[in-house]
Amino acid sequence: MGGMGSTVFFQATHHFLNEASPPEFILLVLIRNLKFMEYQFIAFTITDGIARLTLNRPDKLNAICFRMVEEIRHALTHLDTTTTKALFVVGHEKAFSAGGDLKEMKTLTQQEAERRSQFIHESFQLFQKLPIPTIAFISGVCLGGGLELALHCDVRICTQTARLALPELQYGIIPGAGGTVQLPLQLGHANAAFYLFTGADIPLELALQQGLIQQLLSVEQFPEVQKNLACHFSNTELEALKAVKEQLQRHRDGTSLTERYQQEAACFATLLANHGKDGIGDRF
Repeated sequence: MGGMGSTVFFQATHHFLNEASPPEFILLVLIRNLKFMEYQFIAFTITDGIARLTLNRPDKLNAICFRMVEEIRHALTHLDTTTTKALFVVGHEKAFSAGGDLKEMKTLTQQEAERRSQFIHESFQLFQKLPIPTIAFISGVCLGGGLELALHCDVRICTQTARLALPELQYGIIPGAGGTVQLPLQLGHANAAFYLFTGADIPLELALQQGLIQQLLSVEQFPEVQKNLACHFSNTELEALKAVKEQLQRHRDGTSLTERYQQEAACFATLLANHGKDGIGDRF
């Protein structure tokens, strides 16, 4: 960003930024207002209505630095969900993500650490708040912050090479990207307690049985399943996908059963009138 556009932007933000504003807050304002951002640690593409966010720091096993979080937040904030039908989050064969960047963490003051944790919480919750399906495809190590990112997606699909764990206690800290919140919801209280207290790897079969992951695949099956799901979502009515996501969000938010039933009935009727009859067509 440069020239007159930069001048106008900074004049517009000057009124609510001051010298005492935390750096992360200033960054947040910038990220929310900048449409274009050069990505260093993620790749982001959209093909046939399917967005693909690739964690792309392979020399560090996709360790999540603060800049990567900024880039993720920017990509999700500016994703056009009027035409995009699903978001796939992927890493590399050996690593979805090895977790947070520990060297970077060592440099933080207590106040900086709290602000960054809050910023990451807000950023990762965007995966849940997007009105379209979000799916994490996990291969290789998926530890700490990497698993916490995946826990905020609607669905997790793993290869048999995946390694899932929240090992933060061995460093004298706890998860700071939503792990203590999300793991009990996904794995149950007692299981979450055990794996948080011990930092042990979560067995993939247990993860599958308890619903932490939804599919467990061979490495050879992985690309084909991604391709098939992309095809499925591309051929599914966008408004129907959004309606399911909205209902799931109501469940997450604790909306009453009565209201959720009412909303389902209203949405079902609207979709049937607008799309469903054509979709059913002559099939029956």
